[in-house]
Amino acid sequence: MKIAICDDIPIVANFTERLLLSYKKDTCEVEVFYKPQQLIEEIAVGKFDLYILDIEFPNISGIELAKIIRIIDPVVPIIFLTNFKEYMEDVFKIQTFDYLLKPINKEKLYPVLDRVLTYLDVDQKKFIFKFRKALFTIPFSEIIYFEKNRKQVKIFTCQQEYVAIMTTKEILLSLDDNFVQIHASYILNIRYIREIKNSSVVVKYNTQSIELPTSRKFKNTIKTKILMKMREFM
Repeated sequence: MKIAICDDIPIVANFTERLLLSYKKDTCEVEVFYKPQQLIEEIAVGKFDLYILDIEFPNISGIELAKIIRIIDPVVPIIFLTNFKEYMEDVFKIQTFDYLLKPINKEKLYPVLDRVLTYLDVDQKKFIFKFRKALFTIPFSEIIYFEKNRKQVKIFTCQQEYVAIMTTKEILLSLDDNFVQIHASYILNIRYIREIKNSSVVVKYNTQSIELPTSRKFKNTIKTKILMKMREFM
C-alpha cells in the first residue's frame, strides 16, 4: 500500500510516518510531503493508495487539496488529521474515509488502517477474460461498470473500455461483493456510486458523472448491498 502524508509540521509528519511503518512493514510504502504543492506535483505522475492530510496549510487548505486528489482518483481513501472538530462537516462532503483529531497515536490510527486495507482489498483481485484470443487482466478496483448488450459486454474503467463475449452469469461469478447488478444490462462497482435515485444511480470517476438506470427487479438488492458495504468501512 503506497501512502502519502502531507503535513507542514515536520515533527507531526515524521511521527505519522513512523506509526505507519511500524503498523505493517511489508504492507506500507510511505512518502512524506511538507507542502501541498509537492504532493500535487507527485500525483500528476503517479497515484497513491491512501492519503493522510493535515487540514491547515498557509496557502491552500487540506480540503482544497483533497478536492484536487478527488479529480484524479474519485475513490481513493483520504484521512484527515486536524486539531479542530469544526472542519468535520466540510471534510465529509468530499467522501473522506476518516477524520482523526491530533495528537494521533496507534490506538487511533491502526483501526482506521485496518479498514483501509479491507476497503482496498490489497491482494488486488483481478477480472480475467479473453477476447479475440488475447488474455486481459483488470484489477477489480479499476472497473467502474459492465454494460451488457446481447452476447457482448463492455467493461468500463477509468482509463479505457474493453469488450468481451460473456454471459451475465459468467461475469457475476467472476466478481466479488463490491459489485452489484442494477439492471439486466448493468453491473456496477459499488465504490464508484455517488448517489442513488428512484430509478437510477449516479456514478463518478475522473471528472465525469454518469447516470445509469436501475430496474425494479434489483432495486431492493442495490440499497441493501450498498448499505452493507458502507457499514464495513465505518
